[in-house]
Amino acid sequence: MRLIERMDAYERLKATALTMIVRDVPASFWSELRSLAMIAYADVDADQNVLPDQKIDLLLQRRHFQMEKLIVDLAIKHGLSHTMSLIVQNNRRHAYIRNGDVAMTQSYVQAIGMLPQPAKFRERLANSMELPRLDLGDEPEGTFVMPTLYGLIAHNPIGRRFRLEEQKLGMIQFCLPASDCKAWAAEFTVTEILEAYPAAPKKDVPKRSMPWKKPKDGEASGAGE
Repeated sequence: MRLIERMDAYERLKATALTMIVRDVPASFWSELRSLAMIAYADVDADQNVLPDQKIDLLLQRRHFQMEKLIVDLAIKHGLSHTMSLIVQNNRRHAYIRNGDVAMTQSYVQAIGMLPQPAKFRERLANSMELPRLDLGDEPEGTFVMPTLYGLIAHNPIGRRFRLEEQKLGMIQFCLPASDCKAWAAEFTVTEILEAYPAAPKKDVPKRSMPWKKPKDGEASGAGE
């Protein structure tokens, strides 16, 4: 009975979250995120001046900045606000994008289902909200208000070695951290999110027919005389 109750609560959480996502984030944001992330992951060129054992570290750093630019570009394109001032981890600023009740950041994770460690973005975000700030008008409206739904775009490659076939995009998900930041409260694949959007109405296709031709004088009209 308890297991059923937990499953019901989990499904209710996911349904509520999907309702907010569909309302506040355009479907094209997610489809473009997935396709462009695949392109970003396909770029595995490395500096020849880097030691072989350090190439994977350099790739992870470069990929972080590629994904940061990707979500900011998509935010601008699709009308979401963004800021680089709220979440700072290891002296590195992380893009934070938001629209309505939905906000998100992005991070590489070693395996889908794992929390990014030691970066606990929800914890960092909550702490930043508690700092007294002057409204100087240099941040989007609502930046310093904790969103109703905060999630992380979590992604990783197929493998871990510096090889083209292993560095392709393995999985990309939108994950909601639990309040204690020790586990994910819910996880969504991009496909699952896209399936929650209402289907686009089909356009009516005009029926083609032979144009009506007026008979010339003296020609039979087709009606009995």
